[in-house]
Amino acid sequence: MKIIKAKSPAKLNLALEVIKKLTNGFHEIRTVMLKSENLFDELKFIFDEKKAGIKITCNNSAVPIDEKNICWKIAEQFFQKTGTCVGLEIQINKNIPLASGMGGGSSNGATVLLAINRHFGDILTEKELITLAAKVGKDIPFFISKTRAASITGMGEKIRPLKNFPRLAILVINPKGEIPTPWAYGELDQTLLFMNDIERKNISQELIKNKSAIKKMSCYLYNDFSIVAKNKYPIIEALEKATLSFGAIGASITGKGPTVFGIFQNKESALEARKILKKYHPQFFIELA
Repeated sequence: MKIIKAKSPAKLNLALEVIKKLTNGFHEIRTVMLKSENLFDELKFIFDEKKAGIKITCNNSAVPIDEKNICWKIAEQFFQKTGTCVGLEIQINKNIPLASGMGGGSSNGATVLLAINRHFGDILTEKELITLAAKVGKDIPFFISKTRAASITGMGEKIRPLKNFPRLAILVINPKGEIPTPWAYGELDQTLLFMNDIERKNISQELIKNKSAIKKMSCYLYNDFSIVAKNKYPIIEALEKATLSFGAIGASITGKGPTVFGIFQNKESALEARKILKKYHPQFFIELA
């Protein structure tokens, strides 16, 4: 029996542009994605060579613990590709809010894949892991990569590491509510009339060009999903304005929402804003990311 423990970080989309609907029904995107340094799930893996099968437990009853779970799916993919077999128990301690746009499920899937690969002596390369991961979820490859920040294109599988990306003081505010991915893209197809326009400016690239100056970079925080997310949950716009009012130098949503995040000058400013926002919204998830 072997036990591996690992942290599974949240992610933030500093910019997210949906630029084309593809013939396969998926969408081409460009995004600047950042792994959180303070917000993560905790996973524990128990490998038993004398057993077979997958077992999942979780501290959050809303998380499926059968074959619907992304961790289950990706473990099966690994076993099928490599021809390996082992009894695997996955214990998930969720800290990242569900369906929040912070990639908790994708991060968990990547953490599972990395842990199993490590158990079997790293039999798959990072490139092979990313190819396998992309079959299960489009955000998973980013979490497989060792980079902290990246420019991501295609359907999420093309990852360009961003070196020397600044350390940011980020506060996330997750209101109650969920935005299903199929619904969000469907609404975007009907609403985002400029989606396929070749004259669109590359906002993600502008953000990257200005990454060394946080104030200037914050001017390029952007998310195409904002329009549909705010239509579904008007509280999002109010939270963005509140975050700016209490000291953020830029604010946006991550993923398809509904989580709002603000970038602050320093950790102390972010913590002060958290204290104030908690007073107004004690029921919301408000933490450093």
